[in-house]
Amino acid sequence: MKIAVAQTEIQFEQFEYNIHHAQKLISYAASEHADYIFFPEMSFTGFTMNVPYASHLSNQTHAIMQQASKSNHIGIGYGWVNCNDNNKGENHYRIINESGIQMLDYIKIHPFSYGNEERYFQNGNKITHATLSEIPVSVAICYDLRFPELFRISAQFVSLIIVPANWLHQRSAHWKILLQARAIENQIYILGINCCGKQCHNQFDGMSCLVNPEGKILLECKDIETLSIFEIKDDVQRFRSAFPTYRDMNIPLYQKLYKQILSK
Repeated sequence: MKIAVAQTEIQFEQFEYNIHHAQKLISYAASEHADYIFFPEMSFTGFTMNVPYASHLSNQTHAIMQQASKSNHIGIGYGWVNCNDNNKGENHYRIINESGIQMLDYIKIHPFSYGNEERYFQNGNKITHATLSEIPVSVAICYDLRFPELFRISAQFVSLIIVPANWLHQRSAHWKILLQARAIENQIYILGINCCGKQCHNQFDGMSCLVNPEGKILLECKDIETLSIFEIKDDVQRFRSAFPTYRDMNIPLYQKLYKQILSK
């Protein structure tokens, strides 16, 4: 699968600019024969807590992305916001194929409570996955990266986990370490897609990267807006056979230990 990583400088709550800019990147990625292009978390609004504003744009966002995928013959991954029945937001990431058909839609399981995200957004409760160009893929969003259990579960049935983010400058050192850790401990590919630049008073350092099952960084962006294209193949079983730590996991025991702790 040939992927395009769109590390964008999102203009905060400037939907028209962001979506127009994304359309140009999609067109370019398609001209380079990418199968899929992936954008950061909350791709076209930035990390906003203004749920009514962001959710109001959801139908328009889907329509534009579907049209872009069909006209350019490319799959697209993008972040968007939904307002649920409890008037709280849901932080989504959707992947559509080259025909505009939804392949998966994931709701962030761990809202960033340190930044008060949980006040405005409801957590998701499902792991979603799909096969993209013959590679089984799932998604985790930003703060989810700090919770290895989620990745351990996904690694049972996928070879690549995509992590779109608005990962802040203050903890940028953690970003690369955690991406590598999640790849090594699960012997899978991890693709982290961060934004760069400023949103209000927040600084984002980019550093989007693709990590292989041994923790080797195959693709690394710097701190500026960039569109990087890389080809990935599903050779996860080769890594797991060469150094078979994955087979030594004891999930039934871990479940038992969790139950013992939680019952106290």
